[in-house]
Amino acid sequence: MKSVLCDINVILDIFLKRESHYTSAARLFSLIEEKKLHGYLSAQSFPTLFYILSRELRRDKAMRVLEKLRIIFRVAAVDEKVIDLSLVSSFKDFEDAVQYYSALHVEADCLITRNKGDYRTDQLPVMTPEEFLALIGEKR
Repeated sequence: MKSVLCDINVILDIFLKRESHYTSAARLFSLIEEKKLHGYLSAQSFPTLFYILSRELRRDKAMRVLEKLRIIFRVAAVDEKVIDLSLVSSFKDFEDAVQYYSALHVEADCLITRNKGDYRTDQLPVMTPEEFLALIGEKR
């Protein structure tokens, strides 16, 4: 079974119902929820998601979203190795580096994001939700 680490922007597309990105992100989420894929979120995604969601939604609703995510997704650890690799990486954005090295740490098959240009792809494929769904033969 394939495993994917989802970037924060994919999760926000679903829960903030970002129209142009919602359909493919929701389909990917459904595949993870149906256990057709193993889905991971980096441990550092949870506090970041809470911060962003609680600005758009009520606090209790933001917490319910995180609870649902924790049931559906596995958590990719952010340990010393992930931080050390992120600190010395050539990534412009430290958070992107942490996402990337968290995905490598759990041996994900790919990292799913809408910001592909922010990631280098020498060790791990990085795809948009649409690209990944097309690759596995899923329709939008």
